[in-house]
Amino acid sequence: MAPLLVDGELVGPVTLVRNGDKTIGVTDAELLRPYVGAALTVATMLDGSATAAVGHWGLSRKSELGLIELAQPVDTGLDVRPIDLGAVCGSVDTRGAPAALVGIVRDGPGFARTHVPVVLDRDEGGDAADAVLLLASPLDEDHVGMRLEGATLWAWFPPNPALGRAGEVLVLGLAEAYRGFSKPRRHPVIAEVVGLDDLGRALLVAHKTEEREPELRQVAGEIVASAAPAGWTGSPKKR
Repeated sequence: MAPLLVDGELVGPVTLVRNGDKTIGVTDAELLRPYVGAALTVATMLDGSATAAVGHWGLSRKSELGLIELAQPVDTGLDVRPIDLGAVCGSVDTRGAPAALVGIVRDGPGFARTHVPVVLDRDEGGDAADAVLLLASPLDEDHVGMRLEGATLWAWFPPNPALGRAGEVLVLGLAEAYRGFSKPRRHPVIAEVVGLDDLGRALLVAHKTEEREPELRQVAGEIVASAAPAGWTGSPKKR
């Protein structure tokens, strides 16, 4: 999780994910729309002392995710380190595991990560018959009313001895503004959460492309199961 900047000003949080030598960041598309043509950077030190240039950016095929590609790999020894694609889950199902939205805020001249424990609920009251929203409600009253657009949903899964699986910390989804009126819990909803399937597709496409495209185009198509790296739990195989 890192600060995404325009001319040193915070646009919002961005989560960096790596597949091979390609690093792509994901954030809320609505945060990026006002900055078409602007030079974006990512702060790789939370005190703002180091940044990495964004080479290209675009929207996912559903126009929900803003996808950026770094011009150069991020060096080691910095506050910001990309996660591997295998740590991204294709399902926004916490299965009852502890979960939190992790974001970025200003902290004096620098930045700080926020950690907001939440619980998810399905809301099938959308306009379309098949519209199902995943709504995040805060567990703590102190987090009511927070704006978390671009934050990512993380879950801490316990070990599963039956499957021989160790405990995992996975990123499951991305927070967007919620403008509805549902209130499934005691505290009001603070975000709608969408899945990250298109992030996985973009990373697989970027990793397989030998010549750099002039821009990060809209992502289309499906992941070929045989092409997915070890540990990737995205579509079509759900966790």
